[in-house]
Amino acid sequence: MKLRHAMVALLGCTLVAGCTEVAPPSDQAHSDVSAVFSNIAQTKTLDPHIAFSSEGTLYVRQAYDSLLEYEPGGITVQAALASEWKVSADSRTYTLTLRDGATFHDGSPVDAEAVRTSIERIQAINQGPANLARDIASVTAPDTRTVVFTLEQPDVFFPGILPKLPIVSKKAIDTHKTAADPWAKDWFATNEAGAGAYTLVSHTANEIRFKAYDKYWRPFEPGTPTSVTLRTDPDATTAVQLMCQGKVDMIGGIGPDQTDQAAACPGVKTIQQTQYGVRTVFFNQQTSGPPADVRVRKAIALAFDYQSYLDYFKGKAYPANGPLPANAGKLGTPYPDVARDLDQAKRLLAEAGYPDGKFTVSYLGIKGLAWAEFFGTLLQQNLQELGVTLKQTFVPWPQMVSLQSNPETAHDLALLSVNMVTNDPTAMLKSAYVTSAWADKGGSNWGYYSNEKVDDLTASVSTVQDENQRAEIIHEILGEIIADQVAVWLMRPSIYQPVLEKWDVKYEPMDNNVMVRFYFARLKS
Repeated sequence: MKLRHAMVALLGCTLVAGCTEVAPPSDQAHSDVSAVFSNIAQTKTLDPHIAFSSEGTLYVRQAYDSLLEYEPGGITVQAALASEWKVSADSRTYTLTLRDGATFHDGSPVDAEAVRTSIERIQAINQGPANLARDIASVTAPDTRTVVFTLEQPDVFFPGILPKLPIVSKKAIDTHKTAADPWAKDWFATNEAGAGAYTLVSHTANEIRFKAYDKYWRPFEPGTPTSVTLRTDPDATTAVQLMCQGKVDMIGGIGPDQTDQAAACPGVKTIQQTQYGVRTVFFNQQTSGPPADVRVRKAIALAFDYQSYLDYFKGKAYPANGPLPANAGKLGTPYPDVARDLDQAKRLLAEAGYPDGKFTVSYLGIKGLAWAEFFGTLLQQNLQELGVTLKQTFVPWPQMVSLQSNPETAHDLALLSVNMVTNDPTAMLKSAYVTSAWADKGGSNWGYYSNEKVDDLTASVSTVQDENQRAEIIHEILGEIIADQVAVWLMRPSIYQPVLEKWDVKYEPMDNNVMVRFYFARLKS
């Protein structure tokens, strides 16, 4: 389904569309079904209002629910802790009705005060999902089951934001807060108090374990995992070996070559789904070296062999034409797909004062992922034709985040998969291209790019009711970012991951391509 079709359903939701009531089950009895998921990294914190990376989201989606959610494996918004929602004519006021019977894992009810306090906590902590909540002017609770959001400005995409705002127990906040820590961040960093399908059993440096929540508001159907293990395997080769031994059920975030290796083992299949993202290599805009010159950035981008990189993905990726994926919705007149032009690259370097190259740039990639290492090798070969040396560094994902989050240690080029996290096509721009999203502020703007026009226009898109007018604004924003050559936009990947054949499961395209919500997975009978 295209985004514009999803938005029609979303905006038309009143007391009928997508707003169904589910009777909460009493104590549930179910046979044990276990699932083991391997990821390259583990979340640094268990606090759902701070954890917002792919590995953090993987944890949060199991233990915490939100008012609304995306349909499993899709981009259509549907009811969750809220059973109904209505929007005012000006798209500034959203009224939600909470379902009866939902409880947090500590036994307290999911009521309007818990929702109000959760949003207040997100905004006060101002990390993780806070960027999505910045236009919420107020949250009121007229009664225990009604929550009213008033926005600073109209936002036609607001329902698509609510799945990314986890609701936490007010009781847990009140019990564990201190004068120095009024939002109980210390406690939530290593504990959980959600209303999701799973409760936390244990948390170690390399493994997180969950069990089914017996009073979950939805029933556990036969085949639904009742115990879930998130293990950490920084080297994808290890994860593939474990899957081939039947010790890992699903893997997230590996490339097509390693997926194919796993699929060659008995009992393993592949899952391929649409993804809404762009594999991106950011240029550090704050460097004092040659990439500070836009002509050098353009030369490096023009030197890269995009077709060879696409070929590496064996039909599991598509050409890119800028910072947003072409399937993100109505984006205005498309810009041309990026392509190699070595002659133009040489002319630009000469104009910039580097006719023979003779300089070095640094590249930071993820250790253990073949597709990240292949990019570095290919770019290194391509730049040699310009007389430019590429110094490659590969580190585990947490170290990569740490390096890029400090302008002093950020590399000239750094690889990041930038994906849509809501059905707002500009959500990717808000997370990775506006000034407030600089990496040292917790965002994904790894290039430390700042353009006032981009900031202002990006903030205005969701206020516009007319889809065609929104598309024109988006087209203008993209033109600014492309002209500034903020990054090398490599390609648009598909979700392509290995899974044991015994599972029916979907990955979540709005939560990065390493993400599974295990409540919706089913063990085949």
